[in-house]
Amino acid sequence: MKNIKKEQLIGISPNSNLFKQYKASLTSLSQIQFEASIGLVLGDASLNTENKGKTYRLKFEWSDKHKAYIDCVYNLFDKWLISPPHKKERVSPNGNLIINWGFQTISHEAFNPLANIFLDNKTKHKSIKESLIKEHLTDRGLAHWFSDDGGKLDYNKNSKNKSIVLNTQSFTDLEVISLAKILNDKFNLNTEIRSNKNKKIIVIKSDSYLLFRSLIDPYLIPEMAKKLP
Repeated sequence: MKNIKKEQLIGISPNSNLFKQYKASLTSLSQIQFEASIGLVLGDASLNTENKGKTYRLKFEWSDKHKAYIDCVYNLFDKWLISPPHKKERVSPNGNLIINWGFQTISHEAFNPLANIFLDNKTKHKSIKESLIKEHLTDRGLAHWFSDDGGKLDYNKNSKNKSIVLNTQSFTDLEVISLAKILNDKFNLNTEIRSNKNKKIIVIKSDSYLLFRSLIDPYLIPEMAKKLP
């Protein structure tokens, strides 16, 4: 099979022979891509299908202030992406311009294992099974989860509080409770659950700050490290 460059695929139909040949040359996600994907889907990434679950794609979108991280994830999944991140602009109700960047992978069987891990068999909505953290979340995945949904508990510049928040508002209360417990069991992180706007969030307490840093630092880009206390 001839070596097809993805630049040759821009603007052509996914049903074209050239596109099909390119997809056939791809087999599975690398270990690094798979580990990162676990954290990314725990965060803001979504899994989508257009053929009733035969294949899936990953879809990403972040705000303009995280452009460096967008480029990092784009480069990580390079061969699975045909088009560069596209700019989205909208005006908020109070008149502010909001800029986001989005991109998505090609649809491929390589993403099906992620769908099996994350999506409810009946509803096909994202759900959190207990085995997810135990079996699949690694230090690298944890770094991406933090990059997506993490931050400081206390934004007071003079605060000595080193607690970290994982914004888990999109999960059910029971899922958040399970996530917090398994983060404690697997990574030995001291966690607690708090409420934020009637939704549950996970707090990694100050006494686990240095441990948390030791887990994620090797995989955190400098721009995302700014989110840490």
